[in-house]
Amino acid sequence: MTHARRQRVTRARVVVFAAVVGLLAGCVNYPKITDIGGTRIRPEHARLVRQADGAALYVDLHSTGKFGDVIVGAGAPVARQARLVDETGAEVKRIEVPGIAVVALQPGSPHVQLSGLTRPLATGETVVVTLTFEKTGHLGVVSVVE
Repeated sequence: MTHARRQRVTRARVVVFAAVVGLLAGCVNYPKITDIGGTRIRPEHARLVRQADGAALYVDLHSTGKFGDVIVGAGAPVARQARLVDETGAEVKRIEVPGIAVVALQPGSPHVQLSGLTRPLATGETVVVTLTFEKTGHLGVVSVVE
């Protein structure tokens, strides 16, 4: 094989390789959480409302993962006890948070009730309430006292 022929073959191989790389570069797929599964929960609009015997945590939980999770507990450094309660105020063991949904913990629906406050809460103060999920683990919810 002559030197000129080898150069042409080499150039042809480089062109084919560049074309293949160019085609593959356009085929990149970046999957989203909803595509691959998993759980992802983001708290928004959290507030801690003072009550005569403690406080109630109200928050919107945005679940953007394909699969849901379950709140199984809660805690806060300003309270001796944190309970999950339903719309009637009766204690419940778990609160379901389905995948790709918004769950509003608010008055008249399940929420977190704090009791046995270790100190008085001031309006505008920031308190972290920790929610415990079966899959996700602990999630700190930064809430403002009302």
